[in-house]
Amino acid sequence: MTPDWKDTHRLLRLRRQPYDSPQIREQLESGKLRLLTSEIAVPASYYRALPPWEKAEARAAAVGLTVDRGVVAGKAAARLWGIGLLSVENKVEVQLPGRVRAGSRGTWTTGARYRSVILPKRYQTVERGIRVTTRLRCLVDIARHEPLDEAVVALDSARHLWPELTLERINREFAEMGTVRNGSRFRAALERSRPDIGSPWETKARLLLIDAALPEVQSVETQVEFRDPLTGRSYFVDILINGWLVLEVDGRSKYRGEYGDPATVLLDERDREKALQNLGSVVLRVGVKELTDGGEGECTMVQLVRRGLHSFTAPTTLPRVS
Repeated sequence: MTPDWKDTHRLLRLRRQPYDSPQIREQLESGKLRLLTSEIAVPASYYRALPPWEKAEARAAAVGLTVDRGVVAGKAAARLWGIGLLSVENKVEVQLPGRVRAGSRGTWTTGARYRSVILPKRYQTVERGIRVTTRLRCLVDIARHEPLDEAVVALDSARHLWPELTLERINREFAEMGTVRNGSRFRAALERSRPDIGSPWETKARLLLIDAALPEVQSVETQVEFRDPLTGRSYFVDILINGWLVLEVDGRSKYRGEYGDPATVLLDERDREKALQNLGSVVLRVGVKELTDGGEGECTMVQLVRRGLHSFTAPTTLPRVS
């Protein structure tokens, strides 16, 4: 059974502790405990060791445990659902139920950012002990208030996590919401979304390729399966361009322990790359830096793809699984 978020991140509810006890006071004063809100603390050494996205997760849970009526929403809710995102937010979005409006900023919970919207009961639920917006409401809110790429990333991640969230179901449930302010932003994100994306940075790479509109690129496929006829082993590639150029995207999380020991992951990735090359494919490997160093011009990843399509010869055949 999956533990509540409170237990996952070792959160201490000070409201239920003797706040002024010598032990609690000493740990707060010495820095052994770190306050995330006025009512929630966390072991400081544990929190320091977390990667940025897990720190954001812990902050979202802390705010969710602190607010009396509020509902964690937007990107913070996405984290508590396990939905992948590109960027890390500094504040936890909170919405109040029904038509209740947030008070002045001076009354806000530490670390929270309140958004005054209408939040019907049917779009509120509890996930691992925290009140959050429902999955679709969370995705719609991200599309309405965040950049388009972030919304597509969240949709790709959700559709990958829950295959039952088909395009038809999402469209039906969105239509049932009625008139949604800035709803066109959600429809635009959904139009760009795919269900078979493995990570946020794969989505980002795909969107960069689409937006670059390179004349050399005829097709961009994702999570394509190849099978070695000698060993019978299958390999899924992140992105396949023009049916033969493989683009592998190394997200930060792969090498920070999210998918296992970083050294083991690195070895596995190299073995996989070698296997793909032995099958006759051309493999380009890029990281987050190559996706984000473009500024106003082309990022390195797009330049590498263009050069690869010009420099390498497409293999006659590849053992892909239809």
